[in-house]
Amino acid sequence: MQTSKQGTRTKHVLWSALAAASFLFIAGPGSLSAQDFPSKPITIIAPVGPAGIIDMSARIIGERLSKILKVPVMIENKAGGGGMNGSLAFLDKPRDGHTLLAASGMVIISNKVLGRAKTFDPRKDFLPIGYVADAPCTMSVAKNAPFQSYEEFVKYAKANPGKVRAGISALGGENHIMFEQILYENKIQCKVVPFPQAANMVAGILGGHLDWMCYSLPATMQYHKSGDVKIVLMTRRAKELPGVPSGADVGLPDVSINVWTGFFAHSKIPKPAYDKLVAAVAVAAKDPEVAKKFINLGCNVDYKDPQGFSKLLDTQIDIFAKAIKEANIQVD
Repeated sequence: MQTSKQGTRTKHVLWSALAAASFLFIAGPGSLSAQDFPSKPITIIAPVGPAGIIDMSARIIGERLSKILKVPVMIENKAGGGGMNGSLAFLDKPRDGHTLLAASGMVIISNKVLGRAKTFDPRKDFLPIGYVADAPCTMSVAKNAPFQSYEEFVKYAKANPGKVRAGISALGGENHIMFEQILYENKIQCKVVPFPQAANMVAGILGGHLDWMCYSLPATMQYHKSGDVKIVLMTRRAKELPGVPSGADVGLPDVSINVWTGFFAHSKIPKPAYDKLVAAVAVAAKDPEVAKKFINLGCNVDYKDPQGFSKLLDTQIDIFAKAIKEANIQVD
């Protein structure tokens, strides 16, 4: 869905105004300087469990940031609530730049669209530092499923309504949106099992208790290579799996939302700390060894500075809102 030029300009102006307001930092005796930061270890909160692109990105970038900033960088997983638990934990931390949030569209956009973020506004309280990478969402089927391609799945599911067992996790997130779009576009009914964490969902499909699931390519690739699951559809084509079709290839052009990772600071972070973090994340994301790690996971490395990141968020909020509405996604 395309936004109007005026609407996009308005959104971008709002983001720019927020950034400017966040930087009204009056220096005085004892004020933070770039030389003072960081003064202690940095924590990156990943609002998901281990594995998946957000957690992996936090670890890859965190390792490089530690060398750049010369302090330990720790990853703290706070899963649950579609990213809400991690977001709230992040907002409870001091706003001095020593705690960052690794987030995706699920955390920043879906929670806003779905009205799940009731005590804060992720578009106002989280300040973009840098966008680092993205990856396709995938539809994977179990090795013992009675279908081994997307077309076979549609045919079987329509002939056996309510029989196919499916797992979902991170309600309202990119993978959940893909899942609901597949059901909605094909008018299919499945036996759906919600899982509190994606790791539990993966265990379910590996154990033969589920027939299919949607999850990001970085988290699914190893199981596809080992033959424990088979990736049959992706939100975009990937050179690592040239034979796997995209949503557009099978007549589902709206099945196109990829999962990405970017880093955020609190909007009230002191400007010297923010500037240093922006520069450090840019160096880390552009490092050839870091890029190689992302590429090996099936990610597209596409660093965006805060301005470019803000423009992307402006565009994606309409895309997410359209997909969530059409698939009738609702959460408590």
